Amino acid sequence: MKRLFFTALACIFLAVPGIALAERFQKVDYIAGSIAENDGSFIRLLDGSSWVLSSPSLALVTDDVIIIFEPAKLHNGSVVNVAVAYLDGDDIIVKHVGGPVVTQTGYLTSVIDAQRNGAVLRLANGMLLSVPEYDQYDTSYWLPPYKVLLTGNEMYLYNLEKGKKIWVNVLR
Repeated sequence: MKRLFFTALACIFLAVPGIALAERFQKVDYIAGSIAENDGSFIRLLDGSSWVLSSPSLALVTDDVIIIFEPAKLHNGSVVNVAVAYLDGDDIIVKHVGGPVVTQTGYLTSVIDAQRNGAVLRLANGMLLSVPEYDQYDTSYWLPPYKVLLTGNEMYLYNLEKGKKIWVNVLR
């Protein structure tokens, strides 16, 4: 009886994160760029914008970075946008301190299933994406669920945990 209880409890804890990820498909603003300068606690992007990092990063100059403006709810109930930089699989809260900020629109979501060895990816909202053969090498090793950013034109998918961008086609 105890074994059954603990098995059921373990299944609930393992299933809940997947369920939480599956419910998320959120329109967000983002910046996709490359690092021009990094001193560990400060980065400057090639677009000229400068950012202070909340924790140190060992990302290299020319590494790609995605900064997503994610909504966060405060204790008083108000919602503010928090800038989160995704560098080499790390997510670090950042603060803009200078330079231009030109954002694009995309969708923050997760891949919840991969089919045919990474050739087809299912997003949290049920959308199916086809992955070209030359990007399937990467997607075949990415184990769902994982957090992604789908660009607004639905042409590219950024794996935020791996720091990689792939080309995709919407199937449905």
